[in-house]
Amino acid sequence: MLMLITFRKYRSVALPVLVSSLVLAMFIIACGGNGNSESQSDDIQPTDNVSISSGEMPAPEDSQGEFILVDEMKAARQLHSAIQLPDGTILVVGGRGPGANLNNTVYETVELYDSDSDEWTLTGSMVDQRHDLCAALLQDGKVLAAGGRGKLNMAMATAELYDPATGEWSQTENLNTGRDYMPCLTLDDGRVIIIGGEERDYALLETAEIWDPDTGKWFESSPMKFARARHTATLLEDGRVLVTGGGKLDPPYEESSEIYDPKNDSWVTAAEMSTGRASHIAVKLSDGNVLVVGGRGKKLTAELYNPINDSWTKVGNTEIPRSEASAILMQDGKVLITGGIGLRISGEIFDPDTGNWTRTQDMHDTRYRHQMILLDNGKILIIGGNGKEGLLAETELFTP
Repeated sequence: MLMLITFRKYRSVALPVLVSSLVLAMFIIACGGNGNSESQSDDIQPTDNVSISSGEMPAPEDSQGEFILVDEMKAARQLHSAIQLPDGTILVVGGRGPGANLNNTVYETVELYDSDSDEWTLTGSMVDQRHDLCAALLQDGKVLAAGGRGKLNMAMATAELYDPATGEWSQTENLNTGRDYMPCLTLDDGRVIIIGGEERDYALLETAEIWDPDTGKWFESSPMKFARARHTATLLEDGRVLVTGGGKLDPPYEESSEIYDPKNDSWVTAAEMSTGRASHIAVKLSDGNVLVVGGRGKKLTAELYNPINDSWTKVGNTEIPRSEASAILMQDGKVLITGGIGLRISGEIFDPDTGNWTRTQDMHDTRYRHQMILLDNGKILIIGGNGKEGLLAETELFTP
């Protein structure tokens, strides 16, 4: 239909010129071009002998670990949250279902996974539908869900609490600003901080808010130095919070990082990363350093932040570019990363002792915008996401 309209609109244009223009436009779209790009010599995409479906080589036969399919969720979902409750069960909250824009499905449904019985069951639904939400485990075992994007495709300000004892949700005070595409975490003192994000008009936010479980109220903390969305927030060993990167869907992305100190409600600028990143991954390692990996723009690079001397150090590149992937610290101190935009089916493991990545066996499903949870037995549950055939209800279990 687009080509027909174009020919009608430009019927006076010479056919060879028009065909050349169409071919060029199709090439740009296929390559993901949008007129903006970041020039990063170490952020490249593998091109030789790759799989057409996922842009990557199949895993070598001697690759580490094994993925097996386990019970499916009741609903296929992406952009959901997953939390391990104190009793070991896994709570999956909200997310986005099939459809696009205002016709998409946004879930209020919530599911529980029992690894002993390998079974998903529905529990009480949230009051509001939401995806790209903040979900945080509280010190009393309850779960706070706040913000995110709702059915009307707008950032939300509502917040609610899940009580595992009853399986029910109850509303708590609204955020001061509706926001999504933001991280949140539980501070050492039990409060929950939600940082930055996009508001209803898609503007990036530099504000942060803290929820106090004693009062059930939100108050604005001091703002960040930079407005951010699609950034990371990591709780450091000393109780401070490291925030890295961020940006809109298109570059340029933030290279900056900053640290929040909840004891005096202040932000300080930290050392800059080697490259701008958004939709990347940050994982705190066993030694207290923070590993940052990938990001939009087909990034292969990874680097380590040392909070003691406020410095970044480059480590080995991943084999596959990773954006909107999922990563988690394993029991042996290594880091597993899986999937990512581009229909990635692979996993890789980072070894802090060598600074290098090695491939795992491939997952059963390509996926991105999924979640991973470390179980008490050391195995890792991979949950939902977007795959080659659409949204996934499938879950997999990785044994290192």
